Amino acid sequence: MESMKSNATVLILCGGKGERLRPLTEFTPKPLVHLKGRPILSYLLDHLKKFQIDNIVVAAGFQSEKIHKFFAENHRDVTVTIVDSGDTDIIERIKACSSHLKGDFMLMYGDTLADVNLSKLRDFHFSHRSKATITLWPLKSQFGLAELDAEGYVTNFREKPTLDQWINIGNFYFNHEVIGWMKDFTRFAAFLEHLGKERKLKGFKHDGVHITVNTLRELEEAEENIHEFELK
Repeated sequence: MESMKSNATVLILCGGKGERLRPLTEFTPKPLVHLKGRPILSYLLDHLKKFQIDNIVVAAGFQSEKIHKFFAENHRDVTVTIVDSGDTDIIERIKACSSHLKGDFMLMYGDTLADVNLSKLRDFHFSHRSKATITLWPLKSQFGLAELDAEGYVTNFREKPTLDQWINIGNFYFNHEVIGWMKDFTRFAAFLEHLGKERKLKGFKHDGVHITVNTLRELEEAEENIHEFELK
């Protein structure tokens, strides 16, 4: 795969408490929860390695000492700067790490895995002359859907279909100047909404593998599907 080493720093968010995944996250940061015997974060770092990305900033928070310990013992072939950003919103974590982000950067969630082609994401970002790009994934319904005709008769069933809606899965690409735009915001969600209203946020569509682990049920599903991510 094409190298991104020369122009990409990746900021990985690893500071949340993962409260919906308790008791597994009571004393463990969510990115270090294991899937098939390996931390989620290890899978993400392996994916970055495919694109020769080895300049990484980690925004730690909850149980940050365990993030430090993880990198002291694993993935020593990458250059990692860990910033203890406390218990705060994503946008404050980005601000806390800003001095380590010297140029354009990617932002990723440390508890989310997606086989996004990061070279294509970068090329999309620059070909559209974007300042900010978000990776989106098609929403898949958890339920079977019934279709009705004008008289109320059921005409068709669609079992857990893919919907014409797109969700945020991280994998952002930001021009460095975007950090300066964040100064007036205290919530990342509000900042993204602002970028959208100002037509400064492009959407990069990804329809491949996406694995997130927010609940024990999602953890079970991730255990079943992690092989799909490893094969990419």
